[in-house]
Amino acid sequence: MLTIVTVLLPAAIIVVAGYIAGKRVLDAAGVRALSDLTFFLFLPCLLFRSMAQSTFGLADATLLGVYYGASLIWFFLVALWLMLRRREARDSAIVLALGCVFSNTVQLGIPIIKLAFGDDALRMHLSIISLHTLVLLTVATVWLELSRAREAKEKNAGASTRDTVIQVVKAAILHPVIFPIVAGLLWSAARLPLPTWFDQPLGFLASAAGPIMLVLMGAQLSTMRLSEHLRGAVALSMAKNFAQPLVVALVAWAVGLPPLAMAVAVTCAALPMGNNVFLFAQRYQTRENTITAATAISSLASILSLALALALVPHPSP
Repeated sequence: MLTIVTVLLPAAIIVVAGYIAGKRVLDAAGVRALSDLTFFLFLPCLLFRSMAQSTFGLADATLLGVYYGASLIWFFLVALWLMLRRREARDSAIVLALGCVFSNTVQLGIPIIKLAFGDDALRMHLSIISLHTLVLLTVATVWLELSRAREAKEKNAGASTRDTVIQVVKAAILHPVIFPIVAGLLWSAARLPLPTWFDQPLGFLASAAGPIMLVLMGAQLSTMRLSEHLRGAVALSMAKNFAQPLVVALVAWAVGLPPLAMAVAVTCAALPMGNNVFLFAQRYQTRENTITAATAISSLASILSLALALALVPHPSP
């Protein structure tokens, strides 16, 4: 419990700093400009560098299949439920559903997994991290771009299906999330090293992404009334922190995942909502306030969700 609080505290301090900046320095235009800068510069550097330095093998294929299979099932179920039962717009449903499956796997996940289960578990967790953005953010991005292209075609009745397909493919390939991921994967597949003269500035830019996203979150909090979004934020946090681990646990049990792999998968799902969801919502100007509030509530709720996960998951014998 103390470790969870210790890891969350530095992030909370940066969010508070962003809140103060939002009150005193950053206006709405400044927040939007800083958000665009992060989305088009800092985040692509982070994604490319992470993918370029990743190695992929078949050893953890079952774990990855279980974790991402269960997460995508939950993602689509939430999105469809929001659209069909809650009458949410498709864009809004996609953003909210992404918040229900996208975990804070690095900042909080790495120390928790290592402390709770050791180095073997950490290696498994790193394999999940290596595909986390690639799978979840890419699926959400492509679906959202398809949705917007379909809406554009409906408004412009003269547009052909071919033009719509070209537009979607172009938007997906040149997207500041998907393009650096694909480029990084190709770099990794070619087994090319990152030369120091290139890796060093890339690393500096990549390291700015996380702190600036937290600053932006604090600035966003300074412009909203949290009480107006509390109900939706709590519901989203419950779906992320407690329902997703349950879905992952059920799939892991059904597949017969080994105890250590099951422990890693369930604990990873019990982590709070990742900051990339907030940046995704800001980029598409969809449900920013709800996601901001949910990220804060989810981080607090993770103290309980992680405690439950660590108490209930199977702990393999040493």
